[in-house]
Amino acid sequence: MWQKAHPIGLRVGIVKSWFSERHSKGRRQNADFFVEDIQLRDYIEAFYPRAGISRVVIRKTNKEGEIILFASKVGVIMGKDGAKIKELEDKIEKKFGRVFKISIKAIKIPELSAKIMAEHIATQLEGRMPFRKVAKQVITQVMEKGAVWVKVKVGGRLGGVDIARKETFNQWRVPLQTLRADIDYHAMQAHTKYGVLGIKVWIAKGEIFAKKSKQALMKEIVDKIDS
Repeated sequence: MWQKAHPIGLRVGIVKSWFSERHSKGRRQNADFFVEDIQLRDYIEAFYPRAGISRVVIRKTNKEGEIILFASKVGVIMGKDGAKIKELEDKIEKKFGRVFKISIKAIKIPELSAKIMAEHIATQLEGRMPFRKVAKQVITQVMEKGAVWVKVKVGGRLGGVDIARKETFNQWRVPLQTLRADIDYHAMQAHTKYGVLGIKVWIAKGEIFAKKSKQALMKEIVDKIDS
């Protein structure tokens, strides 16, 4: 069988930065922080289902923490006068027993976010739109916004047929093994009337040749995530 690596995890420390920064004491606490980060992301995803959140960056110490949400719909995330953010902060404090300051950064080009485009595909498929038409429309939108390569894969009972299959839609070749390639990736599911469909989206924005330090990578992920 093939050995498949995660397109983002493969490039962490090379052209991608960590989405979590933890200052822990010992391995045990670091493991606890790791599990807590996963639970935090799942909780935020459940609180804001398909709300256009591209990425969640978590920074934490023993006493305090910070969560940065990169979103295309800032108004939906904040709510009226920031009420939804305040509600989320209170619920996280009650559930995890720690105060997290939540901030939001707007994404200028949502079409270059693999997660946002995967959510768009899932919503369209659940609305019974033809999967080929949806995939080709997404590829066209992404390429028009400046992407270099795009790949969309949809699997399951496509069109309601009895036998499940996979179909892949490409625009040029996505260099999955080129470490200097700046690739965004996301996988999710669409729950349709005739079953669950799997969706994978790869968006390549070009190549990065200069080696960057950890600090430079983290600054880029915070300040220029939409570039």
